[in-house]
Amino acid sequence: MDIGEIRTPEDVRKVIKTAKLHESELTEISQVLRFPDPSINNDNLKLMLLDNNLLQQIEAGNQLIFKGDEEENVMLCTDNKTYDVKEAETSNSLLLVPDLLFAAASGLDETLANNSMECDSDSSFERSNTSLNKSTDSDDGRPPRNIVNKDIVNTFFTYYELKPCKPRLLKLQKLLEASKYSGAELEYMIDKSKLLNFDSIFDKVQASRAELKDELIRIQAINIDGYYRLLDFDYEFRVLSYMLDLIEENSWPLDKISRELTLDSLKDLVPVCILEAMFDFYTYKTVEEGGTQYYRYKEDKVCQFLARVLLKSAGKFNLHEFLQAWRDSVPEGMTTNESLLSGIAIVDRSSTPQVIWGFVESDLPEDINERFKVLFQSKAKWTVDEISPYIQSYATEKLNVNALLTKYARASTQNGVRVFSAKHMK
Repeated sequence: MDIGEIRTPEDVRKVIKTAKLHESELTEISQVLRFPDPSINNDNLKLMLLDNNLLQQIEAGNQLIFKGDEEENVMLCTDNKTYDVKEAETSNSLLLVPDLLFAAASGLDETLANNSMECDSDSSFERSNTSLNKSTDSDDGRPPRNIVNKDIVNTFFTYYELKPCKPRLLKLQKLLEASKYSGAELEYMIDKSKLLNFDSIFDKVQASRAELKDELIRIQAINIDGYYRLLDFDYEFRVLSYMLDLIEENSWPLDKISRELTLDSLKDLVPVCILEAMFDFYTYKTVEEGGTQYYRYKEDKVCQFLARVLLKSAGKFNLHEFLQAWRDSVPEGMTTNESLLSGIAIVDRSSTPQVIWGFVESDLPEDINERFKVLFQSKAKWTVDEISPYIQSYATEKLNVNALLTKYARASTQNGVRVFSAKHMK
C-alpha cells in the first residue's frame, strides 16, 4: 500500500479471510508494508550477495574496497582476497524493509508450537482440511489485531554478485616502469612525481593488500626511501655480478654463502636496502654453524638471469654457441638447463643453424588479443609448453591455458605434436 494510506484492523481481517486463513493460526501482529512516495529517491542503495568470508569481514568491522578506473570492470577487495563484481537480475522484486519483525519477535514460534501440539496426531491431509474449515469460522469476538506499519525503503530488481577471482596485477609493472632505479649517479633523471609508495600503488591496482605485497616480492620491487621501485636490468646485473664475484674471491662453497660478509663487502658500492633485497631474492638458507646462518644462491634463478643478459645484446644467436656461452657465464658448480629458457626466449629448431633470441613475457602487451597477435607474429606455431609462460597470467579457475588456446588460437598437428597458430591466418 502507499505510504499515505492507513489500513485498519477490519481491513486486515478481510485480507485474512480472502486468503482463507484463520486468526488462531496467526500471531496478533500484522505488519503492513507501505511503499514510499514516488518523489523519494533511494537509488543510492544497492544489494550485494555475500559469501561467508565477506560476511565475516563486515561483521568484524574490516574494510571492503571497490576498485577500478573508468576503463576497468569494478572489483571488490578485502585484506586478502579479490572479488569480481557483476550485476545480476532477479525475476522477483526484492523489498528492503528496515526493522521487519521475524518469527521470534512477532510471536510466530509460540503460535506454531501451540498449533503443532493440537495437530500432532493429524495427517497432513487432515491438517489441511482443518485449516480450510477454520477459514470459514467467524473471528467475531476476537480482540482487534495489532497493526504495525513498516515502510519499504526501496524495491530492487537487480543485485551484485561477488565471485572470488585472481587480482589484476598486469598494471603494476607498468606503473613502476617509469621510476626504475639505475644507480645513485642517475637519480637526477628520475621524475620524482612518478615515485609511488605502497598506498599509492594500492589505490591504483585491483588487488588486496596481501596479494599486492606478494606480487611486489614476485616482480622484485624494492622499497627505496619509502617508494617501491624496480631495478633497471643492467643495474641488477651489475649488483648480482658483485655478489657472485665474492664466491670466487672468498673461495666459498656454494652452500655456505655469508650474508654478513656479502653486505659488508659491497655496502660502499650499492645501497644497503638494495643489497638486502637482492640477497633475499637470489638466496635461501642452508646450514647454521657456530651461530652463523649460511645461504645458497638459487641456481635456476641465477642461471636464468644470466641467460637473459646474454640474449639481451645478441639479437638472434646461434643456439649451440649460446648454450656454450651460457655455461661459461655461470659460477663454477652451477648447471644450466634449457628448460630455464621458458618464458624468456624463443628457440627455432627448424632453421639451419638452429637459433635462439630473447622474448620476455613481461615485455608483451597487456591486452590478451594484442598479446596473441605478437606471439604469432614472433613465431607461427607453438606447443602448449612453449606458449604457456606467456599466457598463464590470464588463466582462471574456469578458463585454464588450454581453454585460452581454444578461444584465441587454432590447433593443428605437426610431426605428431599438437601445435597452436593464429586463428585467422592470411
